[in-house]
Amino acid sequence: MDPYADIDLDSESVWLDGAWFTRDALAQRIREMIQAGDFRVSRPSQALERLEAALARSRAISVRMPADLYDAVAAAGARLGRPAGHLVREAIAYYLAAAAAYGAAQGGQAPSTQATESGPVDVDVSDVRGPGESFFKKAR
Repeated sequence: MDPYADIDLDSESVWLDGAWFTRDALAQRIREMIQAGDFRVSRPSQALERLEAALARSRAISVRMPADLYDAVAAAGARLGRPAGHLVREAIAYYLAAAAAYGAAQGGQAPSTQATESGPVDVDVSDVRGPGESFFKKAR
């Protein structure tokens, strides 16, 4: 299961009770609940904490791609209701997992993994085919 399924890193928001909330909107909702005497703020508070933790663990990267590839990613994102950044992150994760599996299947050194708090595993695929060789030759 995707640990970020309810978190949109692109808009810096979290899904709660059928809507997306930014940090500020969620903090405002918690304040309003307390002012109204509703002290059942654990779910909104946990959502805000998950969002803050995910944002603290994330890093930004800028990627250039051909216009036709960008258009295809944007169209797929619109069709799926997800931002383009989500699709790019997902594609990279699939690529790294496939490269690691390929390397392991070729009898190479088992990929090194390190579990993290958020659940995903860091995979070292630097030695999948050897120096300078691409795993997906046809993708170039």
